[in-house]
Amino acid sequence: MRKKWFYRLLFSYSPILFITVTLTFFIFFQLLNEQNRNEALKANETLSIQAVRLTDSSLKTIDNTMMLRSMEIDSNREFFNYFNAPNDTDVYTKMMAVEAMRDLMVSEPLIDSIYLVRFRDQTVLSDATGARLSDFSDEPFVKQYLNSPSPKWTGPRIYRPFSVKEGKQVVSLVRSAPFITGEKGLIVVNVATESLSKMVSELYDGTTSFIQVQDSAGNAVFKRFQGQGALSASFVSGYTGWTFQSGVVHGRMIQLVSQLNKVWFLIGIIMLSGAFVWLIYVTRRNYKPIEQVTAKIRAFASPLAGTMTKGGVGDEFSFIERALEYMIEENSQYQQSHKEGLPLRAYYLFQRLMEGGSTLTNEEWLREAAYLQLPEPSRLLGVFVIEMDQYDRFNDGYSLRDQSLLKFALRSVAQEIASKHDVRLWSEWMSASQLSVMLFGTEEEARPDERQTLELLDDIRTWTATNLKITVTIGVGEPACKFQDIPKAFQEALRALNYKAVLGENRIITSEQRISSGQEAVFSQLNFIRKILQSFRRMEDWQSGYRELFDLMKEYVLTKEEIISLMNYCIYYLGSEMAGMSREYRQMWEEEGLPQMNECVQAFHTLEEMRDRSMAILESFAERLREAQTSRQHAATIREVCKYLEQHFANPDLSLDYLSEHFHLNAKYLSKLFKEETGQKFVDFLIAIRIKESEKLLAETQATVQDVAERVGYASNISFSRVFKRVTGMTPSEFRAALAPQADR
Repeated sequence: MRKKWFYRLLFSYSPILFITVTLTFFIFFQLLNEQNRNEALKANETLSIQAVRLTDSSLKTIDNTMMLRSMEIDSNREFFNYFNAPNDTDVYTKMMAVEAMRDLMVSEPLIDSIYLVRFRDQTVLSDATGARLSDFSDEPFVKQYLNSPSPKWTGPRIYRPFSVKEGKQVVSLVRSAPFITGEKGLIVVNVATESLSKMVSELYDGTTSFIQVQDSAGNAVFKRFQGQGALSASFVSGYTGWTFQSGVVHGRMIQLVSQLNKVWFLIGIIMLSGAFVWLIYVTRRNYKPIEQVTAKIRAFASPLAGTMTKGGVGDEFSFIERALEYMIEENSQYQQSHKEGLPLRAYYLFQRLMEGGSTLTNEEWLREAAYLQLPEPSRLLGVFVIEMDQYDRFNDGYSLRDQSLLKFALRSVAQEIASKHDVRLWSEWMSASQLSVMLFGTEEEARPDERQTLELLDDIRTWTATNLKITVTIGVGEPACKFQDIPKAFQEALRALNYKAVLGENRIITSEQRISSGQEAVFSQLNFIRKILQSFRRMEDWQSGYRELFDLMKEYVLTKEEIISLMNYCIYYLGSEMAGMSREYRQMWEEEGLPQMNECVQAFHTLEEMRDRSMAILESFAERLREAQTSRQHAATIREVCKYLEQHFANPDLSLDYLSEHFHLNAKYLSKLFKEETGQKFVDFLIAIRIKESEKLLAETQATVQDVAERVGYASNISFSRVFKRVTGMTPSEFRAALAPQADR
C-alpha cells in the first residue's frame, strides 16, 4: 500500500517547519544581541566602579598627605614654622614652606596649587606668591571656611591665583593647622578637574564609552559628554559624594544593528502570520478525509452511536469518544470494586471475627464470604494459631525481604496442605509472629474429627521444620461451629501458646495439655526458693534444689507469665541476700550477676533454656564469689610463699608441685593465686631472685660460672647461662668481663 497520505501530510507541514526554524534563528540572534547588550552594561558598571575607586584613591592619598602635614611632628615642620613665625619678615621660613608645597606638588601630580592661610596676621602664602588675605584673589572662598574647614572635597569652582591670569576649574580641600585645634591657620589644596578627567579617561575607549561626573549639587566636575549615547550605570562615591555616570556611545554600527532588530521583528511578525494562515489551510484540507471516515463509522454503527451520544454531540469524533468513555466507565466500575481493597477488607472482617467486634448476622457473613471469595460460614470447624518459635532470632537471622518470603511461604503451604486434607483455611497475620487460622470443611456432611485436624496441624508443623528451617508451635482452641464461638476459641488458642515455655517448642498444644495449677501452686514455692538462694549465699549445695524448682514448674504446667514472675522473685531475693554481704560482693552482683539474669528472664523461649542459661550464670557468679573469698583467705599464704622463695631460691627442686606440697594447696590454684597477688608468674618471680643473686656473686667473687649456677639453684651451667642471657642480654662471662674495667678504675 502506497503511503500517499503520509507524504501528503509530511510535505503540507514542511513550510511551517521552515518558518519555525527561521524563527528559532531569529530568537537566537535576538538573545545573542540581548546578551551582548547585558555584557556592555556590565562593562559600563565595572568602568564606573573603577572610575570611582581611582578618583577616591587619588583624592584620599592627597587628603591623607595633607592631614599628616597639618600635624605637629618633626618630619613636617616647614608648614608649622611658617604658621608659628613671629612676623612676615622671616624669608627663610617662607622659602622652606614654598619648597615643601612644591615637593608635595611633585609627589602628587594631581595637585594644581597649594596655599597657606595664617590667622595671626591674615596673610596667604602659595607656591607662586604671598599676600595679605584681603588682597588675595581667592579671599571669598577662604572666608567660607575660616571658622569650619571643609570635611571633604568641594565641588568644582574657578580658581584664579592672579587677576591677570585666566582661572582654572578645580576642586579644593581645606584642612585646619594644626589638624586637631585649627587655631593657627588653613591649608588649601586645589586639584584641577581637567587632571582628574585625563586620569579617568585612561580607563576606557572614548569612541565606545563615556563617563560623566557631577558633584552633590549636580554641577559637572568633568566636561559633559556632547555626543549621542545612553547612560547605563550610575554610582555615588561614599568619599566625595560625587555621582559617576557611564554609558555607551551610539556609533553608526550600533544604530545600524538597532535598526536591523526592528526589521527582524517585523519579519518575524509577518512569518508568524503566514504560518498561521498556512496552518488553517492545511488543516482544512487534511480534515476532509477524516470527516469522510467519521461519517462512514456513524452509518455502520448507528444503533450503538445513538446509545453513546445521549448527552449530545460535541464534535465529529463524538461517537469514537463516547464509545471509549463507555468502555472506560465499565472498566472503572469493575476496577473500583477491587480497588476498595479486597485483601484489606477480608483482613478487617477476620480481625473483627477473631476479637469479637463483629455484629454480622449469618446472612450478612454469607454475603461477605461470597463477595470476598471466602469459605462458607456454615462449614466452620475451629480456630488455631501458628506461632513462629524464637522470633527474635528469626528477625536477627533474616532480612526483611527474606522474612516476608518465609511468612508468605508458611501461609501458602498451610493452605496447600489443608486442601490435601479436604479442608479450607482462612488465615491472616494478626501479629508479627502469629498466623491466626480459621478451619472450614469442604462438605457440610463430612466433618473431620479431632484426630484428622491434629494430623493436618502436625503436617504443617513437620513440613515447616523440614523445608523452611524454622519451627512453629500451634495453639488449638476449642471447637467452634458458629461464628459467635470464634472469639472464645481464638483466646483459647492464644492461651495454649502461653504454655509453650513449659511444654516446649515445635509442637501442637491443645486444651487437654493445659492443666496449670495456677498462682496458688506457683507462690507455694516461695519458701523453697528462699532456701535455695540461702544455700547459694552460704556456698552450699544449691544446684539440686534449683533443678527441682524447674521440675516443679514443668509439673505444674505454668504459663510463661507465671514463670517470669517466679524468676523475678528469685532475682529479687538473691539481691536481698547479696545486700547482706560485703560491698565487694554487692558490687559484683550489681555489675555482673543481676544484668545477666534480667536479660536471661526477658529473652528465654523454653523452660529448659531458662534453666540451663540461668544456672550457668549463677554457677559462674558463685565461682567468682568463691574465688574472691579464697583470695582473701590466702593473701597471707602467698606472702609466705614469696618469703620462702627468697630464702630457698638455691634449692634446684623448687617448683609449683614442690610448693603445693609444702603449703598444702593445689598447684594450679597456687599459680593462679600467686599471679593475682603479686602480678607475676611463679617462674618469673623465682628467676628474678636467682638472676639478682647470680649478678652479685659474679661481681663480688671469683667463683666459676658452674659454681654460681649451683649456688642460685641451677644444676646445669648451660641452663643457667641461657636464662641469664635472656634476662640481662649477655652471658655470665660477658657480664663479668664488662665489670672488669670498672674494677680497674
